[in-house]
Amino acid sequence: MSFRSISENLNAYREEAGSHPVALDRVLGFTFIRAWVYLMFVGAAASSMTWSGEQIPPLFYVVSTASLCAVLFGSALAGERFVRFMTHPAARFAAPALTTGGTLLLASSAAGTGAALSFGILGAITTGIGSGLIDLGYGELYRNEPPARATFEVPLAFFLAAVAFSLVIMLPSVVGCLVCSLLPAISGWILFVEQHAWSRKHQASVLPIDFDLKSFAWRIGVCACLVGVADGMVRAAFLSSNNLSIHVFLQWPLAGAGLLTMVIVYGAALLSSEQSTRTIYKAAICVMAFFFMLLPVFTSAQDVESVLALAGYGTFNVLIWMLLAEISSNYRLSSTEVFGIGWGMVTLGVLLGSIAGNIVDQFAPFTPQFLSLIALIATMAVLLSFLFVFRESDLIALTEEPESEAENAEDRALGSSSDAPPTASDSPRPRFQDRCLEVAAAFELSPKETEVMILFAKGRSAARIQEELFISKGTVSTHLRHIYQKMDVHSKQEMLDVIEGVTRE
Repeated sequence: MSFRSISENLNAYREEAGSHPVALDRVLGFTFIRAWVYLMFVGAAASSMTWSGEQIPPLFYVVSTASLCAVLFGSALAGERFVRFMTHPAARFAAPALTTGGTLLLASSAAGTGAALSFGILGAITTGIGSGLIDLGYGELYRNEPPARATFEVPLAFFLAAVAFSLVIMLPSVVGCLVCSLLPAISGWILFVEQHAWSRKHQASVLPIDFDLKSFAWRIGVCACLVGVADGMVRAAFLSSNNLSIHVFLQWPLAGAGLLTMVIVYGAALLSSEQSTRTIYKAAICVMAFFFMLLPVFTSAQDVESVLALAGYGTFNVLIWMLLAEISSNYRLSSTEVFGIGWGMVTLGVLLGSIAGNIVDQFAPFTPQFLSLIALIATMAVLLSFLFVFRESDLIALTEEPESEAENAEDRALGSSSDAPPTASDSPRPRFQDRCLEVAAAFELSPKETEVMILFAKGRSAARIQEELFISKGTVSTHLRHIYQKMDVHSKQEMLDVIEGVTRE
C-alpha cells in the first residue's frame, strides 16, 4: 500500500472519530477495570491477590464469574428497567463499592478457615456483580462514541492494563492487594462521575431498529465459547508441559501480547483497504491457529512462544469489544442488550475454557500424542467457528448495513410506511433520503457534499463511498470535513441526531 493510501486511511479515520481529542480519562478508567480483571482472574483461578500471597481458591473464581454472567445476561433481559435502575445515583455508586469491597474480602479468603470461606464466597459474588455493572457502563460510553474511537482506545486500554498487571504483581502482597482494590474504585469514579454513564442527561435515544438479537447471540456466543475452550485447553497444556507458573507465564508476555494486538488493530485500520474488523478477526484466528498447531513443538518457555499464546485470544477479546461498540452504535441499540449478551457469552467462554483447562491438567505429564490431539481439537474448534459459526460474511453484515435495510429501518423508526408511495392526503413523514436533502438545503451543502452525506449517514464506509462516487479517499475525507463544519457537528452520531432533529421539528 502506498504512503498516499495510508494517509487517506488516516484522514478517513480522523473524520470518522470526529475532531474532539481522545478522552484520556475514559481510556484510563477502562484501563483500570481491565487491569483489575487481569490481576484477579486472568490466571483462571490462579490469582494471588491475597494478604499472604497465596492463591485464591478456584471455587471463588467460578462463583465470581457466574455472578458476572448473571449480571450481564440479566441486564439484557431486563432492558429498559435495568437502565432506569442504573440512573439512580445509589445504583451507580454500588458498582465500584461492591467491586472494591469484594476484592478486599477475597484478599482474606486464603486462610483456610470457616470465616475465610465466608469472606471468599461473599467477595466472589460482590466482585462479579460490581465488575459486571462497570463493564456495562463502559459499554454504554462506547455505544455513544464513533466506532473509530473504540478502534483507537480499546486496544490501548488493554495494553496499558497488561502493563499495570506486570507492575502490580511485583509489589509486596499487602501493597498489591491495596492497589488492586483501588483500581475499580478509580475506574467507577471516572465512569459515573467524570463520564456520566447512565445519567439522565447523558442517555442517548434508542430507536427500534430491526436487528436479530437471537441470531447475534447465537453466533457470537458459540464462537466465543469454542474459542474460549480451545484457548483454555492449549494454555493449560502449554503451562504444564513447560512447567511454568501462571504468573511467570503472564508477567511480561501479557504486555507483549497487548502490544502485538495494538499493532494488529492499528495496522488493520491504517493499512487495510477493507473493513478493519475483518482484518483483525482474520489476524486473531491466524495467530491462535498458528500457536495451537505448534503446541507439540513448544518445549521451552521462550518469551515469543508465550506472547503468541496470549496474543491471539487477547486480540479476539479486543475485537469483540470493538464489534459490540460498533453494532450498538450503527444500529443504535441498547448497550445493555448488546454488551449484556455479547460480553456475557465471552465471559461464559472464559469460564468454560477454565474448566476445560482443569480437565486437561488431570492428564499431565503429557505424551507427544496427547499434545498433538489437544492441538488438533483446539485448531479445529477455532477454524470451525471462523468458517461456519461466526463467519466473515456475518461480520460484514453486522458492521455495515445495506442501503435498503438502513432506509427501511429509519422509516420504521419514524413511523413511515414503505409499502406505498407517499401522498398529499396521507401526509406521511418523509423518507430517509428526503430528510437528508432537507438537512443539506438547510446547511447549504454542495451537491457532491450532499451525496457523500447521504451515503455516510446510511452507514457507508469511506472506501465504499469512494467506490460508489468514483472519487479518492482523500476527497471523501475533505467532503466529510466540510460537512461537519457546515453542520457544526463533530461525529457521525451528532450528524444523525441533526438529521432526526430536523424531522422532529
